[in-house]
Amino acid sequence: MFKLELDLRLKFIPPMHEHSSGIIVTRTIDLPYAPSSGLRIFGSELDECPDPMGFTIEDVTWDLDREVFLAHTSIVCVDEPMAFIPGDLRSWIDRGWRLGSFEDNYGDNDDTEEDSVDNDEVNVDADEEYARLEIMHTLPRNRRNREFNQFFKAMVRHMAENFDNSAVAYAMDKLGRFVPKTTPGPDEPPLPRKWREARAEFLNLSLDEQLAWQVKTERYPSIEDAIAG
Repeated sequence: MFKLELDLRLKFIPPMHEHSSGIIVTRTIDLPYAPSSGLRIFGSELDECPDPMGFTIEDVTWDLDREVFLAHTSIVCVDEPMAFIPGDLRSWIDRGWRLGSFEDNYGDNDDTEEDSVDNDEVNVDADEEYARLEIMHTLPRNRRNREFNQFFKAMVRHMAENFDNSAVAYAMDKLGRFVPKTTPGPDEPPLPRKWREARAEFLNLSLDEQLAWQVKTERYPSIEDAIAG
């Protein structure tokens, strides 16, 4: 048997960029033969999808020292409401994946802020709850639960640390929400206008100012801490 350490890059667009590394989960797989780039791997223990589409593995590397193959694959999720992402990550973990990367085995590799949130629970039916989750990322902090607010900050930190759509992450951090794109013009609502201005503001910051903001986000929870709940 051949041991393969496989990284799965989960890219949620938006707010992430399609060329980013995404949020990485990893696992070790035993194969009956040596893998090669382009090989597709399928199995119910890897993914809940019942169709044998599988994962296409890329950048296969043989580690002579550890006697293990290394590779990565990716999944792009487009227009998924941000409130659903923590559940998605937990489902991958429940199937045996773990947050992190095989790269954590190489080289040298907090305080969190809490928002004031009204914790009074409101009874809503399933359709209303789904509709609320779909727009959760657009709501102000005090209309969202603490769990989502912590995950939102974790997304800002993750994107900042990985230079993934940094202007978007900065706007998310400044406004405390993610705002869908609208067309600029005289009828543009105030919030989308502030969103555009916040993104432009980041691009006008000096490199030192951008790095200072990035360092500030290190106080936020990590993705792992946020979904551990």
